[in-house]
Amino acid sequence: MPEAAPQVPKPRIQSLSDLIFGLALSVAAISFTFGGSLPSTGQTLTTDIASFGFTFLILIGVWNRYTTTTSVMPVETPWLIRVNMVLLFLVAIEPLLFDVLYFQGTGSDAGVAASLYFGLDIGGMNLILAYFTYAMIEEEKRKLPEEVLRRLRTSRTANLLTAAIFFVSTLPFFSSVVFLGLPLRVDLWFIALPIAFVPRLFSGLGGGRPSQTRSS
Repeated sequence: MPEAAPQVPKPRIQSLSDLIFGLALSVAAISFTFGGSLPSTGQTLTTDIASFGFTFLILIGVWNRYTTTTSVMPVETPWLIRVNMVLLFLVAIEPLLFDVLYFQGTGSDAGVAASLYFGLDIGGMNLILAYFTYAMIEEEKRKLPEEVLRRLRTSRTANLLTAAIFFVSTLPFFSSVVFLGLPLRVDLWFIALPIAFVPRLFSGLGGGRPSQTRSS
């Protein structure tokens, strides 16, 4: 048999990925517990919970889409492994960027910079997820049922649209304009976040793994 390019076993990559996602969620939870003063009113507590829910929803959504796609990839090439490492880096720094943005606010220099990098960070995650889905479609398009392929294409398009909105939000204009009490950049994030979940609601993916039906 011809020599194959060295590859890292999938179980090791998946274990590392689960560790990074779990660590990011833990850091996010700890930062809300010890990063600032404890909430002194019910309204402050509600705001803290809602803010943590925002970053939790992002990380869980990315992890869910990531595992749904990578779990059925037949192989992981060296290029896919490198892209996977970039994704894990983006996941790892997300709690830091969100903490600076939340605790410093959008009125400080650090907060503005954090909002810029946060938009690039989440946009990059979604762009990589779209690439993973594209790679799986190209690899398995002759083996997967057409219905599953259609769902994957819809999910890929949703990831690309989400990435585009987050990237566009990094333009200076969206940081200087305020709408509904928030920078327009942040308003765009709230608009973009549900987009990646819409295909699952209507296609029946529901976070489950695509069928691995193969032709004999």
